[in-house]
Amino acid sequence: MIEPELLTEVPAALKRLAKQVVRGFYGVEHALALDVLIRNPCVREEDMLELLKFDRKQLRSVLNTLKADKFVKCRMRVETAPDGKTTRHNYYFINYRVLVNVVKYKLDHMRRRIETDERDSTNRASFRCPCCFSTFTDLEANQLFDPMTGTFRCTFCQTEVEEDESVCPDARTLVARFNEQIEPIYALLRETEDVNLSHDLLEPEPAEIPALKQSRERAAASGANSAIGPHREAWSNKGSSYADLYTQNVVISMEEQEDQQKQANEGKAPKERPVWLTQSTVQGAYSEPDILKNRNEMMADENEEVMRALLIHEKRGAAGAGGGGASAAARGLASATANASDSESDTSESDDDFPLGPPPAAAAQHRADEEEEEDDDEFEEVGDEPVVMVGGRPFSYREVSQRPELVEQMSAQEKEAYIEMGQNLFQDMYF
Repeated sequence: MIEPELLTEVPAALKRLAKQVVRGFYGVEHALALDVLIRNPCVREEDMLELLKFDRKQLRSVLNTLKADKFVKCRMRVETAPDGKTTRHNYYFINYRVLVNVVKYKLDHMRRRIETDERDSTNRASFRCPCCFSTFTDLEANQLFDPMTGTFRCTFCQTEVEEDESVCPDARTLVARFNEQIEPIYALLRETEDVNLSHDLLEPEPAEIPALKQSRERAAASGANSAIGPHREAWSNKGSSYADLYTQNVVISMEEQEDQQKQANEGKAPKERPVWLTQSTVQGAYSEPDILKNRNEMMADENEEVMRALLIHEKRGAAGAGGGGASAAARGLASATANASDSESDTSESDDDFPLGPPPAAAAQHRADEEEEEDDDEFEEVGDEPVVMVGGRPFSYREVSQRPELVEQMSAQEKEAYIEMGQNLFQDMYF
């Protein structure tokens, strides 16, 4: 068998095959990306971005789809820039031998799938009962036929059946339609059957795109002309005038913050208090100076009241009232000072609400009498606890209740008296 000639150039039939397949089964973006690879053997990803004007994510999505279907292949190369930095670049190209095999496989897979669907459609129900919704196949037509009426009737409800419209009548011709539509691709596959491509075409090396090369040269030339032109001097002179805009003088001082705050506050005038703090906006209300004035007057009156109470108690002690009078005077002084401190925290509104109290001397005498009564209540004697007899000896009821062995030593009469006393105490406590 004679080997086919080794080709060093991609035949036009292979290019048409790639274009027709990608335009027939993929989107517009995929067709544009593959057209770039058909015109240029091996293209860098950045060059494709510049040619197609795609977003990087969009281009990578398109190329990943084509790469997953084996239409394109990717190769990564590490390049060193003139400044010594290394960068990685992705290069994409078409391996036409793999492309032809993939197209053959996918077309054969589609044809097998259509044949399977056609085979399944022949076993579908062809008749359907409108009453009980039973379905019947073509093989059951002899059971449905009624010779008396000449119609097909349901074997369950005897209702005339109808043809099932869900069964596509063209299902059996899908293979023929598929072969008719894919015939141009089959023709291109037959033309490229014995094509033998060289290794340089199957695994091409990166090459610079002429269109991009020319555009870069023009951009470099225009940039050089603009740099030589009269505007260069204007820009260079303008840069020095704006140099002071970004100059910042930062001073770091390690001195105490209090000294710095004092120095900063010396040059500042004291802030004036707002009007709504010094004067009330409510009609008939007191202003802040009036409130302070009334509060000072009340504190002076209370101090005078305390002094009068002290003088009265001193006179009582000198007249021989005893230690009780002195203690009462001391308590009166403590209560008066406590009232004075509490009155300082009261607001002006609470002072206006309560009327004035009795005269100072009478108030002090009243407080002393109340405190003496409280002392008498505190030292009130507590009544004796109930006594229970145990073997002729007296014990308190609490002691007997806490010591059960004493109950065992009681006689019958003493137990009855103990139980009766407990009942009485319980009734007095809870009833």
